Amino acid sequence: NRKVFLLTTRPYAIFMSECPYIDGVIIDKRLPRWNLLYLNNLKKILAKYNFTKVFDLQNSSRTKFYKKFILNRIEWSSSETSLEPGQSKNDFDKDPVLDRMEIQLKKSGIETQFVKNLDLNWALSDISRLTKQYANNEYILLFPFCSKKHPHKKWPYFKQLIIQLKQHYKNKYPILLAPGPSEIDEANKLSGKVVLENKEPINIKTLISLISNAKFIVANDTGPAHIASHLDKKGIVLFGS
Repeated sequence: NRKVFLLTTRPYAIFMSECPYIDGVIIDKRLPRWNLLYLNNLKKILAKYNFTKVFDLQNSSRTKFYKKFILNRIEWSSSETSLEPGQSKNDFDKDPVLDRMEIQLKKSGIETQFVKNLDLNWALSDISRLTKQYANNEYILLFPFCSKKHPHKKWPYFKQLIIQLKQHYKNKYPILLAPGPSEIDEANKLSGKVVLENKEPINIKTLISLISNAKFIVANDTGPAHIASHLDKKGIVLFGS
């Protein structure tokens, strides 16, 4: 019976503004911490909402900084408030992230249902025009990319895999790639079809719908793989270096 707002960055704010389970989204530009003017403005914006509790699901050094300097008078739920007696944060952080979120929310008095079984149906949209452009019917979707922070998660044989898939299925299934803004050049070097809208990467909602309609998915350990898992898609995720 409370209003729930999400503080996040602009790309996710645009996406989550359509989520039916929250009441609003506040954008954090995540400017450097020495930008005192921005931090003061953010503090004023958040103060207007008269929040009574913060659920810190990021649990990062930045949100810890916010707790100390921006939201210091508000009840705060974090991984640190979820520890068992004698348990260290390092030990707690060894658990999978969704397990940690569930423990944190339950210890904050929130009865959870969908932490490990997300409902993404609200995010699905009609992408028939896009799929007709790149694949008349069924398609295999690959995610050969990873974040710049984790290059060890990138499996190096996607180009060979695409060639073998085409040979094995005699080009029955188009091989699609959905790169992010910094991945387009890399995607063009592979032998699949690079899915773009107006020469730009597709947005998160379109990405979810593209994953939902795929015949099979092969991905590195990255964001789209988790989306595919929550959509119960058939596929394989490649873990490790």
